[in-house]
Amino acid sequence: MNQLILKRTIIFSFCLGVLVAIISLIPRFIALGYSVLAFFASVIVISFMKKNKRYLSYLTLEQSAVLGAVCGFVSTVAFFIVFCPSVCLIHLIFKNYYPYAIPYLLSSALWLFLVIVFVVALIFAATNSASAMGMQWVMGYFEKKPKGYDARIDIKVDD
Repeated sequence: MNQLILKRTIIFSFCLGVLVAIISLIPRFIALGYSVLAFFASVIVISFMKKNKRYLSYLTLEQSAVLGAVCGFVSTVAFFIVFCPSVCLIHLIFKNYYPYAIPYLLSSALWLFLVIVFVVALIFAATNSASAMGMQWVMGYFEKKPKGYDARIDIKVDD
């Protein structure tokens, strides 16, 4: 796997996680945010990277599984990095905003909160890996493997 592709995947996944966290601050959309993080983060990021073949061209099933796991893990961690402090801040300003027990966990059991975030990120990495493999399996019927394709070098970098 090309390191440049992994770096770009991490950046796009982090941006997606931040965007989902901001949208999830509205209480009606938190279930939608978790659904996107759990199942569709890798599909969104890989589809964006494959758009016009600018960042990514052809993936094998193994590569899509790795990229899906990276997308799921990074977007979940980014979600919690943005969502938790924002919930605490909004709860300080508006007392009737539901804090989802985040301020209490952060103040009394920070280690437990970090373990929960890590385990949820691992679970979402696994589900996003499967989602990315499923997407690539379906896309395999529509796009053909390029002639002379080398799995180690996916894009050409002109510096």
